[in-house]
Amino acid sequence: MIDSQSSLQTFQDLNRTIYCIVNDRNYSNADLVSYVLRHITRISKGVRKGNYDSMDLWFCMASGWLFAVANRFHISLEDEMWKRFPRKCPYCAFMPCACKKRAPSRSVFNDEPTTSRPASMQDWQKMFFAIYPDNSAEGSAWHLFEEIGELSERVRNFSAKHDAESFEKIKEEAVDVLANLFAVASCLKIDLAEVSARYFANGCPECEECPCQCSYVTDDDHLLSH
Repeated sequence: MIDSQSSLQTFQDLNRTIYCIVNDRNYSNADLVSYVLRHITRISKGVRKGNYDSMDLWFCMASGWLFAVANRFHISLEDEMWKRFPRKCPYCAFMPCACKKRAPSRSVFNDEPTTSRPASMQDWQKMFFAIYPDNSAEGSAWHLFEEIGELSERVRNFSAKHDAESFEKIKEEAVDVLANLFAVASCLKIDLAEVSARYFANGCPECEECPCQCSYVTDDDHLLSH
């Protein structure tokens, strides 16, 4: 069904196939974002405490719920990521990033990409590590927390305004969340594509059906007790 060499779009499409029906029936936009947040919370807590038990699970679930958010809004994360990160930092236009050395303004470069986009989700993670090789797990985890907060804010704004500008901000923040998931994963030497392909190898990991027949979520009490 899927493996570590599958494209980022294939992973997102698989999430849609498994969970779109149950997500549309059961969860609001805010619910979907909250599930991304709760698993990012687990990742950040694990980094802070140096406890990496179940870390693979938290990454699979955080990225899975992020795919669900993107699917809800009909956003291709792969397309949007390539617009922002065409094998270079969007601010200094270098790989590796030279922002600290050049101290540029924070305006985003909009040059057309001169190279091809990464072929697999695994390649996307490698690309981000090549752009930002000096990231630390702690710093990336803090940045990840900032980005999920900003995504939540953008989703709320869009729910109130339903305007094009607010929608574009959702795209930007969803990309930033995934980019920082890749960053933390790389710091912890976790291959997000490999663990996700294994976790969702049989469809929904709980009922092993595709589409999901059980409306699977991880139990809140289990999360809070660890």
